Amino acid sequence: MAFGSNWLSGVNVVLVMAYGSLVFVLLFIFVKRQIMRFAMKSRRGPHVPVGHNAPKDLKEEIDIQLSKIQDIKYEPQLLADDDTRLLQLETQGNQNCYNYLYRMKALDAIRASEIPFHAEGRHRHSLMGKNFRSYLLDLRNTSTPFKCVHKALIDTLLDGYETARYGTGVFGLSEYLRYQEALNELATVVKHEVGALSDNTSQQPKT
Repeated sequence: MAFGSNWLSGVNVVLVMAYGSLVFVLLFIFVKRQIMRFAMKSRRGPHVPVGHNAPKDLKEEIDIQLSKIQDIKYEPQLLADDDTRLLQLETQGNQNCYNYLYRMKALDAIRASEIPFHAEGRHRHSLMGKNFRSYLLDLRNTSTPFKCVHKALIDTLLDGYETARYGTGVFGLSEYLRYQEALNELATVVKHEVGALSDNTSQQPKT
């Protein structure tokens, strides 16, 4: 009888150890899968490397082309010249209802001004987002060669740009006209100064 009870207790110990090992393995697999799942969700790239199992030359070309994606920036024109929404600005009534149209026109006016942003080599030809603000701040810097650009003009453009793009206040016809006038004045001054600098550079004797 004692032998039978010892055998049963030994079997129970083995079963407990087996079940414990099984539960541990299942918990380990579950935790591992959850960690991998969260890691894949947090990754910005693909789950499988692009160009996997591709030839070495092709994989290098793929990596080069993918690295150029970060440099691609495009800001579309908000209002086309034939946009039917522009007809709303010609109607009589409360012009404050069309503040969003004047905001869009103000942002499109930067592209239409043809300011040579790239003349000093510090800005791209087409300014996107906050770069226009940084360009205006550079013009206010005392080190800029455009000495004739008044700070009041830059302040007017900064206020108009930030109000049109980020502000929540009124930006109607009068605010847009004030902003457009300042932008045209800046474009005229900068183009004249860039042309003068180019002429001086070309007239300098080569050593």
